[in-house]
Amino acid sequence: MYSEQSDYIWLFITRGFMTDYKIYNIDFNKFNLSKEQFDHQSFLHGVMHTYRVMLHCLKLGVLTGKTGKAKIAFLGAYIHDMARTNDGYCTKHGADASRMKLPLYEDKFKLQGATNDDIDTIRQIVTCHSLSCDEPINHPVWETLAILKDADALDRIRLGTHDLNPEFLRYEATNNCITFGEKLFYNTYNKSIASFYEVIEIANDIESKFTDCITDLK
Repeated sequence: MYSEQSDYIWLFITRGFMTDYKIYNIDFNKFNLSKEQFDHQSFLHGVMHTYRVMLHCLKLGVLTGKTGKAKIAFLGAYIHDMARTNDGYCTKHGADASRMKLPLYEDKFKLQGATNDDIDTIRQIVTCHSLSCDEPINHPVWETLAILKDADALDRIRLGTHDLNPEFLRYEATNNCITFGEKLFYNTYNKSIASFYEVIEIANDIESKFTDCITDLK
């Protein structure tokens, strides 16, 4: 059973609530999205879903201490659903995105510090994110893939209140972000958002309310 109070306590113990997204040294202005970038323009797998997954990647990186891998997961999240052709069950849209979308954005990613090895990791995790099985836990890309898959899972609230099964999550930190994921969805799904920075601002507002709640509990 997950409660809001358990989320507050987790954030209090780990990071004092407010996630510092500046530590990633990413020019977030370069990562705005438009519906025209997607082969299938969708509420379920389009711009706002992608923004939330990108945000969750960054947050999980801070909470797990794996910010380097989370930055690569963030870049993968940017393209992960761009090659979808429908909203149904599909195991190949990840491979399609790696093949068709990654070449379009490789230079953008390198301007943010991605190396050739990082581009190869992005190719692997985007391909694998739409597969039901993970790479083995000792695989070189497992930790990065796990961040992307967990970040994607945190937005499953858009599919239904009970669609996310915590048993399938890979990081303990993700389990403690379920309520945050729900709040981020409900605070963004029906808004016209023009930039990724706006999503960061909404996330910061949610975390500030966590802070207020803990202050009240003291």
